[in-house]
Amino acid sequence: MSPERPRYPMLSASLAGSLEIVVTYPFEYVKTQLQLQVTSSALYAKHTRYHGAMDCVRRTVATHGVIGLYQGGASWLLAAGPRAAVRFGSFEAMSHSPTGVALRERFGRSFSDFVNGLFSGALEAALVQTPNQAVQVKMVHDRAPQGAKSYRNLLHATRAIYSEFGLVRGFMGGLVPTVVKVSLCNAIRFAGFGWLADKLRNRRNRPGGSEVALNPLETMVAGGLAGALSAVVSQPIDVVRANMMGLDAKRYSTSLHCGLAIFRGGGVRALFLGVVPRVTRVFVEIGLTFTLFEQISRVLNEKLP
Repeated sequence: MSPERPRYPMLSASLAGSLEIVVTYPFEYVKTQLQLQVTSSALYAKHTRYHGAMDCVRRTVATHGVIGLYQGGASWLLAAGPRAAVRFGSFEAMSHSPTGVALRERFGRSFSDFVNGLFSGALEAALVQTPNQAVQVKMVHDRAPQGAKSYRNLLHATRAIYSEFGLVRGFMGGLVPTVVKVSLCNAIRFAGFGWLADKLRNRRNRPGGSEVALNPLETMVAGGLAGALSAVVSQPIDVVRANMMGLDAKRYSTSLHCGLAIFRGGGVRALFLGVVPRVTRVFVEIGLTFTLFEQISRVLNEKLP
């Protein structure tokens, strides 16, 4: 991360995560709608399908207004702070633990960041991402062209999901692909950001001088590129995750069954449904999160004891 260790990483991350979600959520909405349109599903006739990201945006706004692009966003906003807090808090704790220090000294920073990212991702996925996204995906699916339009708000959706699916299937369905996806993404993002940040710093650092902090634009670019790479690599897992959390997930017995069904129905292309809006969102999301995290951390380090 930054040359100066954040003293309040969980608070900094909570604030950063909450701020960025307001900007990036519409991309998540569009991406999820496209991912749920697997060609193996007979539910999606040609006249009900979205024909790309812009068609999804146009039809959603025409039917529900701009606010329609935030369907399911309340779940994400409530979880944004805890999600980022677990991600950055566990990463910082692991990085500065005896094990993290030993990993960095023996194998280098990039490998250490990759391993610590895997660890933080697993915690984030299990504690926050799975229940949060299980609700969000179902709320988005409910707004699909053939959806029932039955969820009025987050509280109503939560109650209805519990009543229909139960606690485990309703809120923890898709746990395995979520843990795999988030662990892989965090590993790539932290390792990629650290590597890019070091390259940018080395352009300005003088031998024997103190390490220079990145400016906000450099942090945004380094975080965005690392995030975009993670999105492309993990996209097939994310498509499986979304369908395992959707309203008709009962069609799939396991995550592997879901992945194979999607592949058989639409080939490799089906496993990359929604990749463009996801890469766009993740570039902005991760760039903003890293930038806000570092800037907020500096302010808190200065202002708080």
